[in-house]
Amino acid sequence: MPLEHHPQRAYLHEEIHSRPQPEIAVPAAVSFLLLLAGEAEVDRAREALADLCRRYGAAPPHGERYFAAQLGELEVRWEQHTEFFTLTFVRTLVDPAQPFAETAIELVPKDWLDALPGQVLTAAHIALVPDVGTWRPADIAVLFEGQRVSASRVSGGAAAIWTAFRPHGDGFVRYLLAGREISRARAGRLVQRIVETESYRMMALLGLPVARRNSLELRRMEERLAEQVARIGAVRDLAGEKALLDELFALAAAAERMVAETEYRFRATAAYGQLVADRFRELKAERLDDYQPLAEFLERRFEPALRTCRSIQERQVALEERIARTANLARTRVFVELERQNQELLASMDRRARLQLRLQETVEGLSVAAISYYFVGLLAYALKPPMKELGLSLGGSELVIAALTPFVVLAVWWGMRQTRKRLHDRES
Repeated sequence: MPLEHHPQRAYLHEEIHSRPQPEIAVPAAVSFLLLLAGEAEVDRAREALADLCRRYGAAPPHGERYFAAQLGELEVRWEQHTEFFTLTFVRTLVDPAQPFAETAIELVPKDWLDALPGQVLTAAHIALVPDVGTWRPADIAVLFEGQRVSASRVSGGAAAIWTAFRPHGDGFVRYLLAGREISRARAGRLVQRIVETESYRMMALLGLPVARRNSLELRRMEERLAEQVARIGAVRDLAGEKALLDELFALAAAAERMVAETEYRFRATAAYGQLVADRFRELKAERLDDYQPLAEFLERRFEPALRTCRSIQERQVALEERIARTANLARTRVFVELERQNQELLASMDRRARLQLRLQETVEGLSVAAISYYFVGLLAYALKPPMKELGLSLGGSELVIAALTPFVVLAVWWGMRQTRKRLHDRES
């Protein structure tokens, strides 16, 4: 097409085809490994997988997140995920009557397995057999080393799955998958669902130890917050309020640290838990004889773990919100106290201003008297010579000056009043 293509178009088209469903012929033995690994360990694991392929003369991977190869009578599948990678080995099961006597991982070189990077979180053997119609429950119990087994019919009754959901003597969880005339495609899909359910179940449970560890610390922080809330009403001075705010800020920092450390794990737990529910629903499990159904086991054992993680996560968020509300309340108390102090300070300043005004008015009165005195003195010096020339006696001149004195005082008072008024108008 004569059009510009998005640079990610091909990648996005191929993404939904990057993990094709395997096809497995029954009877078969499948061994599965899930290893937690960081980015550097994943690169080393991919190099190890390339080395394994070269040992058998197969084409090695080149950075793919999904890879499959046939290594002689052993088929290997690699999948890279965000936090882990998985390896699935498939071989033909020679004796279906002894489904776990021969495993696929036995064909993998031991030195290669020993050098594989990462930490094994879960490992499983899946035995695919045509039929167990003549097997008694006691025979099934022997296969699972006497552990309590759960089982269900799946895929519309076309097959059945037995498992104990726990490792056996070799460290592998065991799944027995039996069905008459199961096609290669259906067997591959069932194995894929089992592998994904086991993977996501264990990845989801990684949040449970975190939740239990934080539960005690969370309770202590909730108790500390309750104590500080009770102190709010008892604190009466600004120093006490400041000390309370400091403690609240320290508690808020601790709560934020806890949330930051667990947010990813709890969100991942919720996401993996949803994937388990989705994959298990695709199995279309139904009750099988007197066995505990797989759905019932997961509901009674797995769901409580998810709810525990969800509860701790919600309590952490609620604690943060309560700390924020308490801090706001304490800050409000501080602001009210500061406002009260400011009001007292303003009242004190107002009293001082009124006092200063009275003092100023007193000084102003004295100033009028002093200025008037000097003006009258100057007026006397100015009027005595002319009055003497006019023939007025000394007593007559003093009488004139005394008569002028009230007018001088009034003029001085009025002048100072006008001056003060002009200054006040200029300031306002």
